[in-house]
Amino acid sequence: MVELNQIYKDRHIDEDQFIRIKGIEENKLFSIHWELRTILYLGILLLSSGIGILVYLNIDTIGHQAVLGAIAAGFTGCFYFANKHKLLYRNEKITHTSPFFDYVVLLGFLLFALFIGYFQYQYSPFGKHYGILVFIPTLLAFYLAYRFDHKGVLSIAITGLAGTFGLSVSPRQLIDNNDFSNLSVIFTALTLGIALSVWALYSDKKEIKKHFSFTYNNFAINILSIAALAALFDQDLKLISLLALAAICVYFIKYALIQKSYLFLLLAVLYGYIGLTYCIFYLLSQIDNISEGTALLGMLYVIGSAIGVIFLFLNLKKIVKQ
Repeated sequence: MVELNQIYKDRHIDEDQFIRIKGIEENKLFSIHWELRTILYLGILLLSSGIGILVYLNIDTIGHQAVLGAIAAGFTGCFYFANKHKLLYRNEKITHTSPFFDYVVLLGFLLFALFIGYFQYQYSPFGKHYGILVFIPTLLAFYLAYRFDHKGVLSIAITGLAGTFGLSVSPRQLIDNNDFSNLSVIFTALTLGIALSVWALYSDKKEIKKHFSFTYNNFAINILSIAALAALFDQDLKLISLLALAAICVYFIKYALIQKSYLFLLLAVLYGYIGLTYCIFYLLSQIDNISEGTALLGMLYVIGSAIGVIFLFLNLKKIVKQ
C-alpha cells in the first residue's frame, strides 16, 4: 500500500484508479496452502503416535488380537480409499483431485508399519531376522511412492532401505547412530549413496518420475559426503578419501548448476570446505617444529577462506542463475 500511495502522490494514476486498485489490494485473498498441509501432516503423526501410546497403555485390557485387528482395519481402509481414487500411473508428476489423498496414503503406510512392528514384537514370525522386518515395509513404501506419486513415502522408503543395510540416515542419527570408525560401515554408506545418485541420474535420463531426483540426491549427497569425511578423519587412506570427497563435491556442484539448486551448491561447498580445512591443518600438524610463519599461514587461511565462503553465500543466487 505504501508503493500505491506514492504512485498516487506522484500523479501516475488518478483518484478513480487509486480507489479501485486500493479496493482490490485490501480484499485480495492469500494462500494458506502450506499452513493446511503442515496441520494435516502433524495430525497424521499425532494420530499414529497416539495409537501407539494407546496400545502400550491398554494392551492388557484390549488384547493383542483386537489391537492388531483395529490397526489392520485402519490401513486397509486407507489403502482402499487410495486405490478407489487413484489415477492412471504416469512417469510424469501426478496431481490427485482429492486434497486428502496424500495424507491418507501416508497414514495407511504408517499404520501398516505399526502393524508389522507390533506383530513381530508379540509373535516374532521373523525370529531375529530384523532386516526382513524393515525390508517388507520398505518394499511397500517404494511401491506406494511410485504408484501414488508420494515424495513423503519415498523418503521413508529410502530411510528403510538404508536401515536394511544397517544404516541410520535421518539428519540427527546419520552421525550419532553410525560407527563411521568401522571401514565396512563407510563402504556400505558409499555404496548406498552411489546407488541413490546413479538411480536418480538414470531416472532423469529415462524420465521416470524426474521430480523424485531431488529426494534421491538429497539423501545421496549427505550420505556420501559424511562417509567420505569420516574416512578422511578416522582412516589412514587420507589421499583417497580426499579425492573421493572432491569427486562428490564436483559432481553435485555440476548438478546444482544444471538444476539451478541453491541447496545442493551450498551442501557441496560446505562439505568440500570442511574436508579441505581438515587436510590443511592435518598437514600443518605433521610438521615437527611449527614456526611462527606456519602458524600465521594457518590463520591467514582461516580468515581468507571465511571471507571466500561469505562472498559465495552473498553471490549464491547470481552463481546459480548464471
